[in-house]
Amino acid sequence: MNNVKIFVEGIADKKFLSDYIKHILPEFTVIDNKTIIACGGCTGIHSEKDDMEETIRKTMIKNTNDYGINIVIFDSDKDFNGRKKEIEKWKVDFNLSFELFLFPNNKDKGTLENLLEEIIPEKNRPILDCWEGYEKCLKSKTIKERTRPLTTPAKKTKIYGYLEALVGENRSEKTKIKEKERDYGNIDHWDLEAPYLKPLKEFLIQHLIII
Repeated sequence: MNNVKIFVEGIADKKFLSDYIKHILPEFTVIDNKTIIACGGCTGIHSEKDDMEETIRKTMIKNTNDYGINIVIFDSDKDFNGRKKEIEKWKVDFNLSFELFLFPNNKDKGTLENLLEEIIPEKNRPILDCWEGYEKCLKSKTIKERTRPLTTPAKKTKIYGYLEALVGENRSEKTKIKEKERDYGNIDHWDLEAPYLKPLKEFLIQHLIII
């Protein structure tokens, strides 16, 4: 195995990747706080807080000098090509070495939540039908004296709502909804063998295993 550092945006990405890597490569040891590093969002690599960016760059450079591999996995958000160019420019500007993957599938715009929606088991898809009905209802409503349309909840909220519909009502069950507490190995909630994960699986296997 290579000495790998995986740089992600936040806790949600960190927990998902930790669980997914354990699923596809059980022999690969993931030490969350040392292997997968949360940057505090994409702005962490070009932050107004120079110490944040400097720490990330120093960690990457040290790992490269130690013959390790750096991986960056961020959201592409609203512009895949724009986000990719932005990160690659940062890479060149500071002479860094890392491999890049952008959620959801390394070709389309979107986020981790777009990926998560695609790996919901078929049996649970009716929950999303309810959510789509809720969004349509919001778009059809008007509020007196309100000058703009009602806001459709973010995809993060959609994923929270999906899980909340499945877990129990007591406090310990509700905790399972939280990003850092989710169990992506739970086959009743997630399908880690979904075809949609193929690009991410191939990318991770390519860079986490010494050929």
